[in-house]
Amino acid sequence: LARLLPGLDRSSRRRLIEEGRVRVEGRIVDRAGVDGPPGALVEVDHVSGEMLPTWGPDQHSRWSALVVDPAWPGGTLPACDGDSLRFEVVARREGLARLVLDGGPCDAQAVCAALARADMPVAGDLERGGLAVAGGPRLVPGSARDGTASETADLLGWPEEPVWQVGVGRDDGWNDTAEPPAARAGATGALTAPRLVVSHETARAIGRGHAWILPDEASDSPQRFRPGTLLRVEDRAQQLIGWARAEGDARPAARIWAAGAIEPTAIPSVEARIARALARRRSLLVDVEMGGTNAFRLIHGEADGLPGLFIDRLGPLLRVLVTGRSTEGFRDRALSALHSQLPLTPEGEPWSVLELLHLRAPSEASFDRVRWLAGGPDALAASGLEIDETGFRVFERGLSFAVDPGWDSPCRTRPGFGLFLDQRDNRGRLAIRATRGGRWLNLFAHTGAFSVALLAAGAEQVVSVDLSAPYLHRLQANLEANRERGVEPDRHQSIRSDGRRYLERLAGGLNFDGIVVDPPTAAAAGRRFWSLRRDLEPLLQRCIERLAPGGVLLATQNRSGPPLGLDRALARIAGRADRLVVGLQAAPAGLDHPVLPGFPEGEPFEGYLMELE
Repeated sequence: LARLLPGLDRSSRRRLIEEGRVRVEGRIVDRAGVDGPPGALVEVDHVSGEMLPTWGPDQHSRWSALVVDPAWPGGTLPACDGDSLRFEVVARREGLARLVLDGGPCDAQAVCAALARADMPVAGDLERGGLAVAGGPRLVPGSARDGTASETADLLGWPEEPVWQVGVGRDDGWNDTAEPPAARAGATGALTAPRLVVSHETARAIGRGHAWILPDEASDSPQRFRPGTLLRVEDRAQQLIGWARAEGDARPAARIWAAGAIEPTAIPSVEARIARALARRRSLLVDVEMGGTNAFRLIHGEADGLPGLFIDRLGPLLRVLVTGRSTEGFRDRALSALHSQLPLTPEGEPWSVLELLHLRAPSEASFDRVRWLAGGPDALAASGLEIDETGFRVFERGLSFAVDPGWDSPCRTRPGFGLFLDQRDNRGRLAIRATRGGRWLNLFAHTGAFSVALLAAGAEQVVSVDLSAPYLHRLQANLEANRERGVEPDRHQSIRSDGRRYLERLAGGLNFDGIVVDPPTAAAAGRRFWSLRRDLEPLLQRCIERLAPGGVLLATQNRSGPPLGLDRALARIAGRADRLVVGLQAAPAGLDHPVLPGFPEGEPFEGYLMELE
């Protein structure tokens, strides 16, 4: 209580207890001196205004603050009178970060409010959800930029006691046989860890292989743990069922780090996880002159044992997509291990590394989401790439495709970059069939990777349909870039239209030897997700009606939940159309996109290849 309410004297704190206004883990404390276990939630009811800090009215253009360590290295916040505040993280320590803020004149109340709205409350600002620290709020005017760095640092001060009673910071190192931090070694020297007790339903899901812990009323909340903290997961009977990384205030609440009743010393290290991921992709890690491909996924999140972390190899660029704050417990270490085990590209060039923070954030603020960790455009150009403002070209089976990694939009991230790597094997499957020629239709064509592959393999004609004019423009550029590889743009037709409308208006008697159907995750109209019955089945039926005898249909979909059952839908629709199916096989993503049984969210890609008589 002395830390929580530093303005109260001892007698006032005792009175709070006597009045029954203090609870530890939901239970009323009836006497002073009760211990709170590590990570315990302490609540005080009816805190009056005089217990909270008061702020002066002075306005300043520069401030320094201590806040809970944010995911972002910097950003811009809306502040007072239409002005904005630019913030930058200048130091991190034990779960806190020191910020410097510059912008229009603001008083302390406005600065605290702006930071709280951005989910970065000032340490000690209890009114707005800041962590309790001894000595009160950590916000002072001035910054390291105006010559008062030493004075500002003294006024802010890092708390003498840790503000997080349990857990660890970024890259804790406690995921293998390394010695744990002293704070988590018990009196007997045994390894200890914060506990997370989950519901029976969650325990069963983990036992079936699910890789996320979703919040529910019967499970402990991991919000009191720093993102990335390694948690001991127990069922309601207090039996160990696995280990997880806290996600913080998000869904999922935590991500499984190791399943089963295993001791911490048996948990595979980050380095071992990286080594397994690289071994899985050994056949792809060859010089592009030999293998023809330099664009594929190196790390695939949960399926590679590195939940929330996705790394793509795009030529000499490693594109690091971060989708969860749980990665803060291992991300730097994973990148270091990757660099140690794969220090150069297979062609002998140094890597450039681009990190993209694809995380939830308050909509009114703008955060720095994209940053170079190594190299950059100049380094990429020095490796021989021809780069422009947005990207460069990579190779797949000897064909050239433009990619847009996202460095031109530092405050906005997107998972895609103009080439769907999970369709690489399917492009190869169809290219084999296109060696016989034929007329092909590519619906929802995106930037035309299927169209290029089909034409290069020998298709007589390809029609590409997409509603996006920019995508069709990039598709045409991909065609032109592959002229020397057998692609003749004259054998291609681009049509700007919705795929469904195109089929409805198609002239009678015009059929195709092959059709590719890869609709976006969400429909363009209303941005709603595709429904199998409402959207996909009518579309697939029209496709089957337009297939020539012996034709093939590749149907794929990225979804947000369990499998849609495309195979059953295709068989059902073909039966209704009185078309005999002579082949129906799964068309999954390649080996660089592994899957986890029992975790459908980690396998959003579903694909089937159907051949008619």
